[in-house]
Amino acid sequence: MRFLLSRRSNMVTCRWLFCLILVVIAATFMPAAAGSPVRLRINTAHGLENALGAVKDAGLSVETDVIITSSSEFNGHPFLPPGKFLKDAQAAQATIMSSSFSHWDYLFDTTMYEVLSKNGLVHVYAYEPRKSQPFGAPPPAVFVTVNLCGGKTGGGIEFCVPKKYMNGHGQSDTPSGATAQLAGLMACLKYNHPAWNWFDIKAALRSTSSNFLTGYTPFNWGYGSIDYRSANALTDSAKLPLFPPAAVMVTKRPDTVVFAINSFKQARRAADALFVFNLRPAPTQKELSLEELNAMGGRLLFTGDRPETANTCSFRMTGNSPAYFVWLTRDRQGRYSRIESYSILGPVQSAHANVLHGLTPK
Repeated sequence: MRFLLSRRSNMVTCRWLFCLILVVIAATFMPAAAGSPVRLRINTAHGLENALGAVKDAGLSVETDVIITSSSEFNGHPFLPPGKFLKDAQAAQATIMSSSFSHWDYLFDTTMYEVLSKNGLVHVYAYEPRKSQPFGAPPPAVFVTVNLCGGKTGGGIEFCVPKKYMNGHGQSDTPSGATAQLAGLMACLKYNHPAWNWFDIKAALRSTSSNFLTGYTPFNWGYGSIDYRSANALTDSAKLPLFPPAAVMVTKRPDTVVFAINSFKQARRAADALFVFNLRPAPTQKELSLEELNAMGGRLLFTGDRPETANTCSFRMTGNSPAYFVWLTRDRQGRYSRIESYSILGPVQSAHANVLHGLTPK
């Protein structure tokens, strides 16, 4: 009898240990618990069904996980420009916006950067500009510009979505539908990774897209074809690759260069950094140390943050040699983002600086 009790006790203990092991394995390999509902606002009714379908394709609920509403029940009427749409989205308590229209202009990113970033918002926009964008226009920081793979590409585009993507309800054959589809998938990423900000989500998508290894190219839809499942499988935002700011040179005068710098404020980022080169540097396929940048001919001019009240700064120069400016992102370990093609600004006639207005180097 004592043997039977002992054997039964051992069996109970083994079962308890087996269950404990399963719990530990699940806690180790299952994704972190999802967060509160994510609210997506669609500009009018364009692509509404594509956004709803994308959420279903990702396995989430459109009733409890990602809540999608349109700014108008009429398809395309009225269309709200970015400023008015921002107020509409905030009134609807949305944190992600989607516009499927052909109005894209790369200057939207600079105009809207402060208000969108401070309010934790992102705006997904169809890459169907009414006029061609400058070749050196960077992919946006607080917007997301997307088109169908095979559709229009050019300066400032960030991603493309393949036709028939994920082979489900969200797939589309139009730029409008692809834009809403990506917005729906980004909302799903936010729901599954509640601690990530929108810069982290963009970084996850960029780092898993088809062109990431070879670098951004405006001729091939920026970072290329998205990979939602691979991005969703990532777990630690602190390990995501660094991406440089979306910086543009807004004016050039004989002694001054004025930049608009939209910081890419992912969780890993510590500061922006400005380097100057006498010769045009080549884009790199890996992150860099200060020593490596110096060996390439780069000279660090500034590292830190600009005043919260503005996303522009001026740089006064002396000298006559051509200069190339490169804005990068630095992390807390002193690593710098790789040099992307859109990060190289210049040449301008000078290589020596004596003043950075409105900035305090750190």
